[in-house]
Amino acid sequence: MKKLFVLISYEGDGSYYPHFTFNEEWIERQHEAYDLDELEYDSLGCDGDGFHYEVLTVPDECTLQSLGVSDCAE
Repeated sequence: MKKLFVLISYEGDGSYYPHFTFNEEWIERQHEAYDLDELEYDSLGCDGDGFHYEVLTVPDECTLQSLGVSDCAE
């Protein structure tokens, strides 16, 4: 099993969209950047309450392509 990270972005028009990555190092760097006030309020995964993401556990054979989504960390 592996971790799929799901982040939400606010599009500015009242809509929100999910974004996905398997890249845990990127998530850690983004979290550190938020802690250092280097990310804006509307940055991916950010809101007025902090940097947020959900973690789903998926089978090892899953890829972003097989799930039909793109990698937000690229």
